[in-house]
Amino acid sequence: MFLANVLNDSICQPIKEPYERWYAFMEKNVEFWLPDSEWHTKTHCARVLLLSLIIGHQKGLSDEEKNALGMVAVFHDSRRLDDGIDKGHGARAAAYYKDYCRAHDLPFDEQTYYITYYHDQDDSLGLSEIAKSPRLGERGVLLYQIFKDADALDRFRLGPDGLDVKFLRTEEGRQLVEFAKDLLRKSTESKA
Repeated sequence: MFLANVLNDSICQPIKEPYERWYAFMEKNVEFWLPDSEWHTKTHCARVLLLSLIIGHQKGLSDEEKNALGMVAVFHDSRRLDDGIDKGHGARAAAYYKDYCRAHDLPFDEQTYYITYYHDQDDSLGLSEIAKSPRLGERGVLLYQIFKDADALDRFRLGPDGLDVKFLRTEEGRQLVEFAKDLLRKSTESKA
């Protein structure tokens, strides 16, 4: 199990089971268009998954909301065309998620779709589009912010200055900066 050396940390204990379930789902079911990517790999998605679930737990999210974050994490970078900015990979990943649900008779979650769709866009667009949806509202905005923080916290893989902490949206995200650095180091060690 990827990140097994991290899952026994006390911060991970409350989310260990859902992490393992979502990680196994990703490994078995989610196809990535850039399997040899340097930056946007299943390994990256696994760290984002862990960080999303930790923040979600700290925010007191319901299991349903944490499952939405889990699904976003495992699909969000699956339809990248390159390792650059690649605006539009969120929309492609959201379409893949929707098609996957249909093809496998899984329940489709609108929050998961919107967060995946807009995760690669500027917050002004993502937040305004999510806020417009009567079904998503404030909880959808919160899930979007949690996911964006989790994804941003893994920017240390791009280099020591990969993350500008002032752009984090949640207090929980800001408190996980050192954990995220350590997570990257430990995940790199576990692959060696």
